[in-house]
Amino acid sequence: MIRHKKLTLVFAAAALAVTQAANAAGIDAKAWTGTWHLDAAKSKWASPGKEQSETRTYGYAGGKLTMKSSFKDGAGKVTNFTYSAALDGKYYPMTGNPNGDSIALTAVGAHELKATSRLKGKTMVETDATVSADGKHLTLKRTYVGTKGSPTEVLEFNR
Repeated sequence: MIRHKKLTLVFAAAALAVTQAANAAGIDAKAWTGTWHLDAAKSKWASPGKEQSETRTYGYAGGKLTMKSSFKDGAGKVTNFTYSAALDGKYYPMTGNPNGDSIALTAVGAHELKATSRLKGKTMVETDATVSADGKHLTLKRTYVGTKGSPTEVLEFNR
């Protein structure tokens, strides 16, 4: 019986170590940090609207990714929004975004993140964000789950 308890403790400790190692695998801060400019011509748009331009600035420090965006929609209206969030899957405040007031980020790998944006507690947008291996391109694949038909768009950015 004692041997069985020790074995159970060993397996529990091993499972905890694997979970912590997976969570510790963060992003490549150097690859993400910097300013990105939308390449509207290479982007594929969904029904919620086409942007004329967007500039995003990312910074990673203290275990949090901070993003600042300024975009101009198809009608010429400029919107600025920002967030600072840990990569732990928990929701953090987002300000200025018409599609969300909170965001949860999870690192998939050094060059890939998953983001979920909510508005008043309802999931609105799910995004897969990937920085290319050479660090020159950022791709955002956004699905508007809060919109009928869940349209998807792919936004391409360059440094």
